[in-house]
Amino acid sequence: MRIPVFRALRHMADRAKLAKAREEEDSYEHRAQEVHHQINFLESSRPDIVGAIDRLKRRRAELAKKMEQVTKEIAIEEKRLQDLPSVIAELKQERQSLAHEAIKLHRYTPEVPGSANDDQRTLDSADQVRQRTITAINALLG
Repeated sequence: MRIPVFRALRHMADRAKLAKAREEEDSYEHRAQEVHHQINFLESSRPDIVGAIDRLKRRRAELAKKMEQVTKEIAIEEKRLQDLPSVIAELKQERQSLAHEAIKLHRYTPEVPGSANDDQRTLDSADQVRQRTITAINALLG
């Protein structure tokens, strides 16, 4: 009776090992399926990644163009800043020349005696005399 008991105990131990091995096998299969799904997901994401790279490269090219334009604008403004002292000096010289011309004209322009109002009154008075003369001549001629 002893041998059948040992055999039964060994069979039970073997069945436990077999059950544990099947659990591990199931676990490995499950993990293998998860890795397989992950591989498929990553392989299917390749076109999205390539598209993103292309989009970013186009954006980089656009930004490079903008950067080039900004660099040109900076150079233009720096040139304007560099030229500013000479432009200001030229304008100051022109201002001085114009002021000298104005002073020269002022010195050599003679003053007119009297006022514009006095001259206007004289002209109005002469016009009235002219009007009365015309009226008198018309009255005589009839």
